[in-house]
Amino acid sequence: MVEKGQRMKPWLGILRVLLPALLAGCASQPAVQAVRADTVALERQGSAQRQTIGARVQQLSDRLTEIDRAQAATRRDMARVAAMVDEVRGDIQRLQGAVEETQHQVQSAPTEGEGETATRLARLDARLRELAQQLALTPE
Repeated sequence: MVEKGQRMKPWLGILRVLLPALLAGCASQPAVQAVRADTVALERQGSAQRQTIGARVQQLSDRLTEIDRAQAATRRDMARVAAMVDEVRGDIQRLQGAVEETQHQVQSAPTEGEGETATRLARLDARLRELAQQLALTPE
């Protein structure tokens, strides 16, 4: 035998679906207007929030573009500095070679002012080595 509770279950499901629909049809005009007013207010609020979010996204996009430009300028400046450092390193190496060549010539052909020249060359060599160390070069 089928129990009473089991036979009633289909009716409960139908009643659950139809009851809200029937009650909505019976809703008073002020209640319907209140729901419409709430809906309009929510739509306005959503629209205002979308506009605020859109403006913020645009601000962030503009800021990102500005940062990209600044990074590009920094990269160009770094490339210029690196080129200048390479040029200075080359100059120092050429000067070290010239000093070494002059030292060799002085040692090969001694003259009367040999002591003074050797001292000047030693000072120049020391200064060049100091510059090379400041630029992290190793003397060759």
